[in-house]
Amino acid sequence: MKTKEQLVNLGIEGFKADEIMLLQEKMMEKAVKFQFRKKSGEVRDAVGTRKRELMILPNGELWEPKGPQKPECPTTIGYFDLEKQMWRSFICTEFIGLVEG
Repeated sequence: MKTKEQLVNLGIEGFKADEIMLLQEKMMEKAVKFQFRKKSGEVRDAVGTRKRELMILPNGELWEPKGPQKPECPTTIGYFDLEKQMWRSFICTEFIGLVEG
């Protein structure tokens, strides 16, 4: 999880940093809808989580880690994409916001 200090060091402050912190906290508990801008400029609507019990693979099995955990990239937020059923990430500075619903 990114700390507020890490986000500020990336140039993200105020409401946007607080919302990223909230996103990370919520993803530890449940599935969360959010948006970010892809490298192509397209806005991506995503539904993601970091709660292991919700990480169901296409074959219906629960996701299991393979090997040692990779170090977290300092500029991205990783999440399990519940629509794609795989791990994805986005660049912190491209976060748009949480989607209610």
